[in-house]
Amino acid sequence: MQKYDVCIIGAGPAGYKAALILAKNGKKVCLVDFNEERIGGTCLNEGCIPAKNYLESAEYFAKFDYFEDRGVIGSIDGFELSNLKSKTVELLNTLRVGLKNKLKKSSVNFYSAKACFVSKDRVKVADEIIEADKFIISTGSKHKEHPVLKVDGKYIISSKEIFKLETLPREILIIGAGAIGCEAANFFNKLGTKVHLCEFTPSILPLEDSDVSSAVQREFKKQGIKVDVSINAVSYKIKDNKVNITFEKNGKTFEGSYDKVLISIGRVPNVDELDLEVASVQKDERSFIKVDNSYKTTSENIYAIGDVINTPALAHVAYYEAKDLAYSLLGKNRLIPSVVPNVVFATPQVGSVGESEKSLKEKEISYSIKKLFLKTLGMPKIKGDDSGFVKLLIDDNSQKLLGASLVGYNMTEVINQIMIAINADLSLKELNSMIFAHPTMSESFYKTLES
Repeated sequence: MQKYDVCIIGAGPAGYKAALILAKNGKKVCLVDFNEERIGGTCLNEGCIPAKNYLESAEYFAKFDYFEDRGVIGSIDGFELSNLKSKTVELLNTLRVGLKNKLKKSSVNFYSAKACFVSKDRVKVADEIIEADKFIISTGSKHKEHPVLKVDGKYIISSKEIFKLETLPREILIIGAGAIGCEAANFFNKLGTKVHLCEFTPSILPLEDSDVSSAVQREFKKQGIKVDVSINAVSYKIKDNKVNITFEKNGKTFEGSYDKVLISIGRVPNVDELDLEVASVQKDERSFIKVDNSYKTTSENIYAIGDVINTPALAHVAYYEAKDLAYSLLGKNRLIPSVVPNVVFATPQVGSVGESEKSLKEKEISYSIKKLFLKTLGMPKIKGDDSGFVKLLIDDNSQKLLGASLVGYNMTEVINQIMIAINADLSLKELNSMIFAHPTMSESFYKTLES
């Protein structure tokens, strides 16, 4: 039986980040995941990284008309999905090897097997028992099942099967118009697939302000993406290599037929096989592990971070929580609380941070809006996409920046600057005294302050 200071279950962003910090600071650490090739978790293997790599290639392909209009001479004969697939595998392998080397250099022992608790201070890993003073659960999340449409990996797929496709479907139905669904819609649409995007709620990107959702939906329709909201898929059958769906909308039913159906209705905590009850670790009604403000579970020596707890299911949040917990376990000062930026890598891109109009109204905070449409700036036009806007929410009393919503080219980068401004509690006067480089996308922030 091996004994460790800290045993971490789950090698995604939260797990490996915590392992590296703790090990570098002298702790004896082990990291457990069911497969060594899963190091990096969903983000690296079937989420953030491969998705953005796919989107980048699709973006170049879709912008050929723009390049041609700017004087580039050439032609495009088609798109070879197998090349993109193989290059993405190479990219993921490179990043994964880098992570493995970091863990090895930091003397983190890795166990390639599933883990389950056998007591509060022991877990079983394959045929071995591991004992530790403290445990960190960071097993992430998994695809949320649709109540009717069952993923089979062939006709009905989840986001991870996108990267296994050998050919592009002629027509695809995407159910769920959150970040994953919208990004997938853009990818397939740019490469010529006929896309039908459906959302059960009244708007796509339902967590964003209504003007953000409306702007993205408007641009999707311009791009040829069919969008339906307040719609539900109630039944299906597979016949002649097609998925035939019956929909219900506004009390009426209609049918559609597709080569593939992508389910992207969210994710749920991946905790089913941990035997948490053996260790007296409690979950809430949505299966999130209950933790206090120090990430401690209902069991004294067991902690949980990342997608398994009820905080935003984002890789950058997982990194933050890992660092915050590691510092706490090391007796160091914990991190200063931060607002969380949300990003969607669709076309147009979306970034939001801090308060939304909805949250400010619920809190009865008096606010003003500063809004600038990107079509008034030079750099968006140079980039070939001047759709979208920057919206800043200002406290009427303090004149401090409370939140922001951005729609447009490269706004997933600009949102980080606004996050810094909110965290630093800067006033409009202080922000207006700064110099932003011209012409850039970042100056959209400054120009909005002036509006």
